[in-house]
Amino acid sequence: MVAFEISINGERRCVGEEITALTLVSDWVDRRHADRVSIHLGGAEGSGHSAQPQWLGAHLRAGDEILIRLVEVVEEIRDWSTDCSFCGSTNRDIASLVQGLQVGICSSCIASFDAFLKSRAQLPLGASVQDQPDQECGFCGKESVELVGLLTRNGAAICAECLRSCSDLIADHS
Repeated sequence: MVAFEISINGERRCVGEEITALTLVSDWVDRRHADRVSIHLGGAEGSGHSAQPQWLGAHLRAGDEILIRLVEVVEEIRDWSTDCSFCGSTNRDIASLVQGLQVGICSSCIASFDAFLKSRAQLPLGASVQDQPDQECGFCGKESVELVGLLTRNGAAICAECLRSCSDLIADHS
C-alpha cells in the first residue's frame, strides 16, 4: 500500500494513506495585513480524514521546504483524531476541527481562546496560560521559551500565532 509522507523543513508532519487531496494555498489576510501560506489535506468519506480539508501548516515563509513523497506503508500510520484535544468534544459535536502536529482544536475552543486574547474574556473551565519550559505548542512545535505563553487545556497547548491562523482558517471556511 502507498501513502503520502509530508515533511516541512525536514520535520515529518504527516503520513497518511487516506489522503485524497492536497492543496497548497497562498493568500492575503486583510484583517492581519499579511500573507498566509498553508497546506490543506482532505480524505475520502469514511477514511478517518473528513472530506473537508484539514489544516497542516500555516506558518510557511519564503525559503521553507515542503517535501511530499510517496512511501510504502510499512509502519503504523498516525491515527488522526477527529476529537478536539482541548475540550474533548467528538466529531459529532464539532462544526469544524483544525488539526496540528500533535493536537486538534474545534471552532468553539478557537472562538473561546480568541475572545480571551482579543478582549480578555474568561477562559473556559480548566484552561490557562502557561509559561513552562517543558511545554510546546501542539501546532507549530515551538517551545514556551520561544513564545510569550501558551493557551492550555486538557494537556493540549496552542500559541497565539497558531490560534490566529486557526481563527483565520475557520473564518475563511465559514
